Amino acid sequence: MTDAIRDQLEAGLIRAGMSSANLSKLRQLTLLQETDSTNTEVSRLPGDRQHSHVVLADHQTGGRGRRQRNWHSPPGGNIYLSLGWWFRMNDWPLSTLPLVVAVAVCRALGRSGLQEHGIKWPNDILIGGRKLAGILVELQSAGSGPALAIIGVGLNVRMPQAGETGLAAVIDRPWTDLASALGSENACPGRNQLAAWLLDELLEALDCFESNGFEAFRSNWQDMDLLLGRNILVEQGDKEISGRARGVDQNGGLLLETSPSVIQVFHSGEVRVHHG
Repeated sequence: MTDAIRDQLEAGLIRAGMSSANLSKLRQLTLLQETDSTNTEVSRLPGDRQHSHVVLADHQTGGRGRRQRNWHSPPGGNIYLSLGWWFRMNDWPLSTLPLVVAVAVCRALGRSGLQEHGIKWPNDILIGGRKLAGILVELQSAGSGPALAIIGVGLNVRMPQAGETGLAAVIDRPWTDLASALGSENACPGRNQLAAWLLDELLEALDCFESNGFEAFRSNWQDMDLLLGRNILVEQGDKEISGRARGVDQNGGLLLETSPSVIQVFHSGEVRVHHG
């Protein structure tokens, strides 16, 4: 029996792995063999079926990441998950939602036994400088009224060998998978258990965020912030701004100390550690 067959996604096993409290918050769980993008699948649902509706796919043909990048999504070994969530009242800045989701994903990975992973602003999950998971939060809002968040998570669990599949040609940034990060295939949980932990943490985090906003996650965010105190470069178009990372503000913006006592705030941009 191949690993892919042994680790097939099953709705019953995912539900069984969740806590009863969080399972009660889950309205619908849809599993697909293949789709263009799980985020797009949620966006295509009727509005009354989007809230707390989770779509998981074994394979994506058009997976997306931040800044219009492709998310390479080979079949059989990883998790491609999207969750729709309607916010009826915008009591808190939804710009902080990607950061909250990143904290939730890190918590779920911690339940697998993983350590020393963290968040590169705004919401890439890295370990040892290599990307383990990516998050794409897409917001559809009409001013101060109800807003739909489509929360996408791509987690590398058991990626194919790069030399066998040509991954190096299609992924141009350092990456890893959970099996490698945990040190062995046997130490890595199955995809159904991982999906259950992710949903547990995401649903609990969304519930907490609606009541308390980002402030309830700020301490955890700071503990997981891989950039805090480091010299970094922020790229915006053809400009590069250098400075020392000083965490995030109440709206999720990156705080950059560009000179003594001068702090700039960035809400977009590509960030890299400056080794010069």
